Amino acid sequence: MTMNLSLPPAAASSAADPVLRCVAVPLIERDIGSNLAALLALWSDDRFFPVLDPRTPRPHLMVMANNATPERLAEAEAIFRAHPRLGRCFSGFSAHSAGLSGDRDLYARGRAARKGAFGTRAGPNFLFHRTLEQAGRHGGFTLQVELDCLPVQAGWIEAAQEVIAGHASAWVIGSVYAGVGELDTWLQSHLNGNALYRTGDGAFQSFLSGVWMPRIQTHVQRRPDLAYDCWWALERSQANARAANESWFLFQTFDGFFHADPFIVNLLVPPQGVQAYSRIFEKFARLGRTPVFFHGPAMKALSARLLDHPKDSIFEAIDRMAPAQTPRAPVPPLRRAAPAAGPADPLPEGGDWLDRLAGRTRADAGANARLLLRAVAARLQLDPGGVLPRLEAASVLHEALEAARAELGDGHAVVAYFERALNAARAQGAA
Repeated sequence: MTMNLSLPPAAASSAADPVLRCVAVPLIERDIGSNLAALLALWSDDRFFPVLDPRTPRPHLMVMANNATPERLAEAEAIFRAHPRLGRCFSGFSAHSAGLSGDRDLYARGRAARKGAFGTRAGPNFLFHRTLEQAGRHGGFTLQVELDCLPVQAGWIEAAQEVIAGHASAWVIGSVYAGVGELDTWLQSHLNGNALYRTGDGAFQSFLSGVWMPRIQTHVQRRPDLAYDCWWALERSQANARAANESWFLFQTFDGFFHADPFIVNLLVPPQGVQAYSRIFEKFARLGRTPVFFHGPAMKALSARLLDHPKDSIFEAIDRMAPAQTPRAPVPPLRRAAPAAGPADPLPEGGDWLDRLAGRTRADAGANARLLLRAVAARLQLDPGGVLPRLEAASVLHEALEAARAELGDGHAVVAYFERALNAARAQGAA
């Protein structure tokens, strides 16, 4: 049977709206309670407050439960109202039930698991579909974050908006697995479901309902454990140009709408392995791609540790859980040839990566100010003792930071974020 891959005329893209309009939290009914409350308590904390700049467009916050009564949905809203500071970050709040039941609400693991009519991952798959359908009413992009996906620092709504700005044509912006040794080869390129989706685009919604979900149902006949966020990796692995199979035509047509970005660090490590998050964060921060979220099963324990120690940064909480056995190996600076028509790099190739970024900021503060301030703030959280002495002296880094502050102005959210990180590092050094 040949598949019709064209989208109906009514699916033509809506007016361009590359703005984060919704933050969606999918969960199961029993998570309405202490688990949801813990996440919103963390977001309400200054360390992880969603918005730094009050001028930032405020997205809608939505909770979607697999199957919940009106009373339970009212409880979710009460949990949100118990954190009034979040009203400054979101345009509104809503809680919905996906109304799943029977085989559509199945989530079973293990070889002996019951398959059901729609596969062993039917519950998460249909919950995903209903979540993105509902989020589409708000337009623009939706950030889907599960309860085990934590922001690394404050200002994560602005940071997510910057990720969107770097992928203007994408339908899905997600992150690959950041660990080793856990995935089958065909699965290695999959983008985790904690991701950004262009839910306000009619073409994407038609793709979701007319291609994505039906193809999952086709594949679960042979792979009953197929999850919604692994489906595209499976299609890519099965695409065969010589055979001209359906997967190949899907790949040709839609692969360009799936974009990878390391803004979420996805790992399967246990709590004693959480140091891996710090190492991966620093690697990408040095490349100018600072991660915004950490995701994985260890995040429940990390969240509890952060709530128990309200002065800890996320990296200090990680050190409490699993002290580093050896100093982290430095990541060498990314070396790139200078653009043919652009200015030469103002520092030699052997310079420290922060000094090299500082040199670029002195040469063009407008293009590099925010990147430098955020990079230094991240390093202050990771290594305050090593970075502080470099900021106090009359150095290239000190001069570049002053230029970056002057470029953005004292009222800018990124400047305020840097100042908080600086003051916290100084307070820690004085303690």
